[in-house]
Amino acid sequence: MSLTEISSIRSRSHIYTIEETETLEDALKNLQTLSNVLFLVDKNVYHLFPKIRNQIQGGKVITITATEEQKNLANLTPIILECIESDITKSGNIVVIGGGVLQDIGCFIASILFRGISWYMIPTTLLAQADSCLGSKSSINIGKYKNQLGTFNPPRKIIITPEFLNTLPWDEIRSGMGEIIKLQMIKGEIQFHELVSELPSIKPNCLISATTIQKWVNRSIEVKKPYVENDEFDQGIRNILNYGHTFGHAYESASNYTIPHGISVLLGILTATYLSVREGLVTDAHYNDVKANLRQWYDPFGKKLKQFKSDQIINAIRKDKKAEGGMINCILTRGFGKMEKYRLDIDKTITSGVTSFIKTEM
Repeated sequence: MSLTEISSIRSRSHIYTIEETETLEDALKNLQTLSNVLFLVDKNVYHLFPKIRNQIQGGKVITITATEEQKNLANLTPIILECIESDITKSGNIVVIGGGVLQDIGCFIASILFRGISWYMIPTTLLAQADSCLGSKSSINIGKYKNQLGTFNPPRKIIITPEFLNTLPWDEIRSGMGEIIKLQMIKGEIQFHELVSELPSIKPNCLISATTIQKWVNRSIEVKKPYVENDEFDQGIRNILNYGHTFGHAYESASNYTIPHGISVLLGILTATYLSVREGLVTDAHYNDVKANLRQWYDPFGKKLKQFKSDQIINAIRKDKKAEGGMINCILTRGFGKMEKYRLDIDKTITSGVTSFIKTEM
């Protein structure tokens, strides 16, 4: 059983590690010393990987359908009741096996069950491995509003294994690459173009290049770490990590989540860069460079934006938790590695800018 530490993260309450192992068996063996364990597992992953069932025989398991609808507060009540009825105690441990949806659900439940219980994460999607697993945030939907509830609750350990990635649909790989691309753009021009030069080696309908993928997973964690450690509660510099998310979340919502999250983020990045040109922050040449390099990672989903009513998108932006008094804080850019928070008028700037972007650029 061999685990390699990728990083250790300092949170307000404890230091937790992100570790890597080749196989799921090794990941599960590493957690066998835990007592009173409840497993929350993505239902699809549970069926795809019989070894999970084999290695946790006799353990308490709740399988969960990983959808945005399931992540709604109203739909979590039966799961929370099932957790309580499993006889887990405050001194027990929750192990979450799944992607971002399971992470949000598991992190949230662990933070409120008995006012807090230890939890561990085995992320199964590229997006979760490269981005969302690090940061200790949970985001829960309520009614028709996305990610309006949540907590900060760091795990005790995260274990990454590339074994899961070979089972992912191509759009899920592209979704994960969306967040990886975002983080390298935040890091700087050299890192972004180095990533772009290696993207052609990542192709659909073939085994994922574990070496290339893992390199950029590790680098993405490295980029995100200082933002999370220096601003755990997302009150300042960590906001920069929302580059592309204000608009991406609106596109996700308008599509009823048929556009994968990371691909929505790429479309949101392009929108933010387009608005940055309109605000005089960056050149057309920079925008065209970004667009040319991102296109293969968001097509054909960009064309879907034309199918939505502009009111749907703008209303979703108005309901964003960063909106207040007809204004919204969003992250714009002055170039690679130069993202800044800007407060823009939704009626005067956002509506015309987003409408123009969709009409002329998609």
